[in-house]
Amino acid sequence: MRRFALLLALVLALPAAARSQTTGTLGGRIVDAQGLAVPGVTVTITGAQGSKTATTDAEGRFSIPFLTPGKYDVKAELTGFKTVEQKGLTLALGQTLDVPLKLEVGGVTETVQVVGATDIVNVNTTTTGANITSDLLERVPVGRDLGSTLYLAPGVSSSSTAGHANPSIAGGSGLDNQYVIDGVNVTNTGYGALGSYSIIFGSLGNATPYDFMQEVQVKTGGYEAEYGQATGGVVNVITKSGSNDLRGSGFGYWRPDQLESPWTQFQSANGSVQTVATRQYDAGAEVGAPIVRDRLFFFGAIDPGQDVRTFHAPDGFPLDSLGNVDRVRNTLTYSSKATWQAGSRHRIDVSLFGDPSKGSNGPQRTSSLLVDDTASFSSIDYGGHNQTVRYNGVLGNA
Repeated sequence: MRRFALLLALVLALPAAARSQTTGTLGGRIVDAQGLAVPGVTVTITGAQGSKTATTDAEGRFSIPFLTPGKYDVKAELTGFKTVEQKGLTLALGQTLDVPLKLEVGGVTETVQVVGATDIVNVNTTTTGANITSDLLERVPVGRDLGSTLYLAPGVSSSSTAGHANPSIAGGSGLDNQYVIDGVNVTNTGYGALGSYSIIFGSLGNATPYDFMQEVQVKTGGYEAEYGQATGGVVNVITKSGSNDLRGSGFGYWRPDQLESPWTQFQSANGSVQTVATRQYDAGAEVGAPIVRDRLFFFGAIDPGQDVRTFHAPDGFPLDSLGNVDRVRNTLTYSSKATWQAGSRHRIDVSLFGDPSKGSNGPQRTSSLLVDDTASFSSIDYGGHNQTVRYNGVLGNA
């Protein structure tokens, strides 16, 4: 117990991250055929990061907290009763999943398989919104950045002037939201936008690699007191974690401008810089592995990419003679996480992620194409690095 107290003191001495939810809880109540509580039942839950156990109390209740969101199997065992199993339960980020089970008198070698879906309505919270999983993102066409995924949630729409990366949530402006990734508040302190934001350049950066997000939780209303400084919505993201299985993958993405429909061109009296094409490229790899089975896990990923937008100066302006001019921005997104399950009631996560980016010398500001001076072309550096150490645990015998 002393080592956990010292560990907690160390964690609290580090710079504080946002108090956000990064795990889920699986609990429930076990009764017999007459509906009476059954104490002393051994409950085992099994997921990608191994097994955890709990024992029901005098009211037949059990609770296993600090679980990585994902799929879990539940088994309940007690001498004199048939073993009960329920498989394939999905635990979402920040969810307290209630699993009611019924034990029947029988031999220890008999097993009852419970078939059926558990109620997905979380009755323990007033929060509205949606949880967007990595499985869903693999199956629907959506832009390859965090901002684009938010439009899959109800109550999210375009904010227009704040840009596509900063949507309106629950009627708020695009600059009224809060963004938290692995417990780190990545909201721009000056404008309340996702990651870096500039009134000149607009939204900059991706905040976290698209392919490495495990789950995106969009809170559109009624969110908890632990979240503040937001009058729109709260976006809570966790990145992927390692598991007991050694897994890895490589991927590549290419969107050429030849697949685009023609861009609408328009002119104004003061001159309007035209976008004539866009294209994106990125490729990367990820790997997850156990360091100590059931206890210590690692996940790492890297994804360099390039975004190119082609501009053309307005007709009749001096720089019209340049023809099409590319704005090139290169990003190196990365993510790594170590998870230590120090026991059934203690968990530590160490996360590092970032998106250092650079726009090479060129028209990083579209207004630079309105002046007769190519020296106004410039480069731009943005993005950043984030680190967090997070402890979740229960101290004492309760």
